[in-house]
Amino acid sequence: MNGHCRCGPFRVNMMPQGVIKPYILKLLNERPMHGFEIMQEIFDRSKGLWRPSTAAVYPALSQLEKRGFIEKTGADKNLPEKARKEYRITEKGKEALSDFSKFKKDWIESVDNMKDFF
Repeated sequence: MNGHCRCGPFRVNMMPQGVIKPYILKLLNERPMHGFEIMQEIFDRSKGLWRPSTAAVYPALSQLEKRGFIEKTGADKNLPEKARKEYRITEKGKEALSDFSKFKKDWIESVDNMKDFF
């Protein structure tokens, strides 16, 4: 489904831009993961409603790493080359997560306000 629904002739993005980075931090706060694991976790936890693409996940990982929120750990030689890079959250990333609960509350409130529109 890739985070979109088809509503008649329209293609509606179900996830707002920008939600992937805090969600990646939240997942990596639980345990280190590879990019493909992150995509699968998001798919599983959204019960199939959101499957972020590699074009969304890997640039987000790169940006989070450049800003010091996450770092790469050792590569697993038993995995395919793209899946070898495992990421973990840094202390700076954990500090950034403290804002996640406010972001989540504001986001849910905004989505809830939209229900009356439809």
